[in-house]
Amino acid sequence: MKNYLPIILSLFFSCSTHAQIPLKSEPLHGHWSLDFRHNDIGLVRTFMQFETDGSRFEAYTRKNADRDILGGWTSFLGRTFTKSFKKGSLLRVVNGSYTTENDTLKLAGILTSAMGNYHFRGFVAGDRLYAVLTNGRGEKRGAMSGVRKKYVGPLEDYPALFRASQELTADKIFDKEILQTKAWKKYVNDMGKVTTRVQDDLEMVFASFYYTGKLPVSHYALLKTDDSEKEAALPDTSHYVFLEEKTAQTAYLKITSFGGTAAEMDSIFRIIIQKNYQNLVVDLRNNTGGSVAAGMSFATSVADSTFYGGVFLTQKWFNQHKKPPGVESYPAYPHFTAANFDLIIEGIHQTDVLCLKVIPKPLVYNGKLFILTNGKTASTCEPLVYGLQQRKRALIIGEKTAGVMLNGEKFPLGKGFSMYIPTADYYTSDGFRIDQKGVKPDIETKQEEALDYVWKHLIQ
Repeated sequence: MKNYLPIILSLFFSCSTHAQIPLKSEPLHGHWSLDFRHNDIGLVRTFMQFETDGSRFEAYTRKNADRDILGGWTSFLGRTFTKSFKKGSLLRVVNGSYTTENDTLKLAGILTSAMGNYHFRGFVAGDRLYAVLTNGRGEKRGAMSGVRKKYVGPLEDYPALFRASQELTADKIFDKEILQTKAWKKYVNDMGKVTTRVQDDLEMVFASFYYTGKLPVSHYALLKTDDSEKEAALPDTSHYVFLEEKTAQTAYLKITSFGGTAAEMDSIFRIIIQKNYQNLVVDLRNNTGGSVAAGMSFATSVADSTFYGGVFLTQKWFNQHKKPPGVESYPAYPHFTAANFDLIIEGIHQTDVLCLKVIPKPLVYNGKLFILTNGKTASTCEPLVYGLQQRKRALIIGEKTAGVMLNGEKFPLGKGFSMYIPTADYYTSDGFRIDQKGVKPDIETKQEEALDYVWKHLIQ
């Protein structure tokens, strides 16, 4: 998550705004205490001020929050050079309109935020407000609900919450030496000051996103837990793997995420192997990772021989060592070979070193393999890309990967918050640390030109 902070902030500073509307009418105006749920940050509490004029409205969260979180100079630059971030509100509904139908107000507008701009559709019944956020394709990205309530802040003891997060981090992080670096000490100092100024959960989470973006590790974030996560999980019916036959000899495989199941990946490769394609183009652009289950299924479906992918190193290792072990010592350590997320987490919790070992399936794809990457190809994707590249099993085309490769786990912090903490570092079998570096392609092209390059230059 933290590696996408520059993208998040660029969206934040590019959001459109709207002139403030004079307060004239009563049905909607005033402060509302809201639960803001978004797919990227979970569920956070915040307040919005609604101002109305006839059938029009505008709504915004606390003014000058940008100064309290980013500091005066950064917020000044944002407001001056982007003509946005109006008055420092983190969320703003613009171009708002409402109509009255019986005792219900129907609302419509555009919500501008750090995560992007969304269609805002909802209603007010009595003193309760409900709204749904959708993107341009009509896909639900979030929701709001709440009641009319006078603003009172701060909603929590956020300095105490931050101190608790540091205690938890020291207990769980894979290498305590990271906590002694200048970057980490500056982070603690900056967040310690900022948390005395934030007023609600939304501001706390945004402050965390901003300052963790400066740390020398990925997979570290403060999150607000969505209550819906506590409900019994339904079977995942999402599809993340899409196969398209281009010719009798060539297929294009788009993997949008490794968040799917090993069964889904296995079923696709049964088709690929049966069709006996000579060329397979695998598109991992914008694939930010997922579970090791689908990743291992992919690796074992294309590997031409058994090989070590690398090692996960835990706090137990770094408490006694400064450097990763050499590949010659791998046979002495526990090996992970199954496409099972629970097993790899269990291994990381029990050992100081866990070796990732790829063993090909009895039937594998053995044709030419081309993999497309860009700056959002991250996490689970990266050891796959690196391992296949080093063994010359695949040709990598596009842009350098994200450099976001650690094992991260979520731990409850209290007050509905959780910490996402990196619990194991990852090194490849030749000693390369992917996190913060990324994997360079064999053939470097702009991401939008990578597929055309393959068609024009690599596939005859």
